[in-house]
Amino acid sequence: MKIAIIGTINKDLILPFQGSSIQSFGGIYYTISALSTLAPQGVTLIPISFVGEEIHPKLSALLEGFPSVEKQGLQTLAQKHHEVILEYVSPEERTEKALFNFPSLEWKQIKKIKNADFYMVNMITGWDLSLNAFQKLSKKYFNKLYLDVHFLVMGINKLGKRFPQRPDNIEKWLRGARFIQMNEREFNIVNDKNLHESDFFREYMRPEQILIITLANKGVKIVFEKNSMVRNKNFSAYTVNRIEDVTGCGDVFGAAFVYEYLKKQDLYAAVNFANKAAAANCMLKGTNEFELLLARMAELHS
Repeated sequence: MKIAIIGTINKDLILPFQGSSIQSFGGIYYTISALSTLAPQGVTLIPISFVGEEIHPKLSALLEGFPSVEKQGLQTLAQKHHEVILEYVSPEERTEKALFNFPSLEWKQIKKIKNADFYMVNMITGWDLSLNAFQKLSKKYFNKLYLDVHFLVMGINKLGKRFPQRPDNIEKWLRGARFIQMNEREFNIVNDKNLHESDFFREYMRPEQILIITLANKGVKIVFEKNSMVRNKNFSAYTVNRIEDVTGCGDVFGAAFVYEYLKKQDLYAAVNFANKAAAANCMLKGTNEFELLLARMAELHS
């Protein structure tokens, strides 16, 4: 099983609502860590991302610890590595500031990774991948393409601070992957007409797509079409008694979903498994404790 992971590996400084600060790699490093933990054998991971020259040796050494990771998709740039400061103003709400931004990945960086079983696009910065490259990827691999909308719906000011912003071309992104993931806040930004989820699906998406809306402690909702009818299904949240850090929960959700879906081809089972993995991630500090992910998942009950 081969999974290509397209996005940005951040250097994160996390300032929790309570507790001490956390420094770790983030962005698609969460996806890599989660997939490596959930599937230590039989899965090849190919991250596609730019890397700043000053952290290349450290990041390369860390990735050597994941025997499933191949590094041919990483491209070093002669600049400082992308950094993000995440300051939580409540247990789940945060402000973000982005520094030393990378350019967008283009088709020339993507096309050399051929014949993967799945392609995951995670818009960590919102400009990780150009629309042109995404559309070419969609044309070739739509049925095995997963898009996490994430910061595609966030703008950035001159100081690097992020703010909600609905892109004019959002429809082109929404129709480009079979699986579309977004959280509740992102859905509300995209859904500027305040449509019901079913009506939103009819207006902006294709019948063969699956819309996944993560709802934090309210669980997950999926929207899809079956027998010419748009359907909704809700999944309850797992109870988490101790929250350490909610950063990366959406990234872990996507990783766990793709792994389980590829393994079983069962949509409901994949959503439930991903929901559990994302909840377990809340009990870890950054990407520094992923060896505990499976143990934390075993503690959870819906």
